[in-house]
Amino acid sequence: MPPPSPCSSPGPSPRAFDHFLVQYKNGDGQPKAVRVPGHEDQVTISGLEPDHKYKMNLYGFHYGQRMGPVSVIGLTAPDYEAMTTEVPLTMAPEPPTKPRLEELTVTDATPESLQLSWTVPEGQFDHFLVQYKNGDGQPKAVRVPGHEDQVTISGLEPDHKYKMNLYGFHDGQRVGPVSVIGVTTAEEETPSPTEMEETPSPTEPPEEPILGELTVTGSSPDSLSLSWTVPQGHFDSFTVQYKGRAGPQVVRVGGEESEVTVEGLEAGRKYKMHLYGFHDGQRVGPVSVIGVTT
Repeated sequence: MPPPSPCSSPGPSPRAFDHFLVQYKNGDGQPKAVRVPGHEDQVTISGLEPDHKYKMNLYGFHYGQRMGPVSVIGLTAPDYEAMTTEVPLTMAPEPPTKPRLEELTVTDATPESLQLSWTVPEGQFDHFLVQYKNGDGQPKAVRVPGHEDQVTISGLEPDHKYKMNLYGFHDGQRVGPVSVIGVTTAEEETPSPTEMEETPSPTEPPEEPILGELTVTGSSPDSLSLSWTVPQGHFDSFTVQYKGRAGPQVVRVGGEESEVTVEGLEAGRKYKMHLYGFHDGQRVGPVSVIGVTT
């Protein structure tokens, strides 16, 4: 009878990995990484914010292969002098996060296409599927890779309303749909030669306003501060659109402003903010940005 095998320890052997990597997001939501030698079994992550919750993800690397992650939630002390938290490298594995779909929006329209955008507040999908019916009532489907968050559906009819349904797929399971109604724009009629001759050409075309970059300039547990640029022209007003717990939300901003603080948000949550500009009754945009409350 062979001798019994020795029991394995719950964590990896201290020298089983070539090195480790601890990944987390700082207070601004930016990803950070700390490399640790393979013979170590603990590390101190410095430069954190006081009284702040962090999710630490640990990966092990062995002969070029990545293992993990195992994860843990750590909370820094409220004392402003205590700016570090220790992360032991022997952590109980956390069950994988089930991905969620949120906020499908139409971000652009032409006579023959609709551009769609969506958010995945947590988790990761393997791929997506956009389903709709064409002008003849025939079902159509467009497959999108899991790392994408937007797609342009082409080959549509002008001035036609479409209901777009988005599904996410993860480990063979289907999530959704989330849906949105989009309308393609009407085709512009080409003026006749007589009409073109009768229409005097302006000496100088009016300057059309342009939306520049939208950025998150600050965050708190219940608000996000946004700032944007208008490199050309002037808008009459702006709107910031996002999806809150109660559904789609809209914040109106005067045309002379270039920043706003969106309040009433939930702590520790990711929001996708869309900015539109309005000029002479026409809507321009959106430009979008992802923000995370603290």
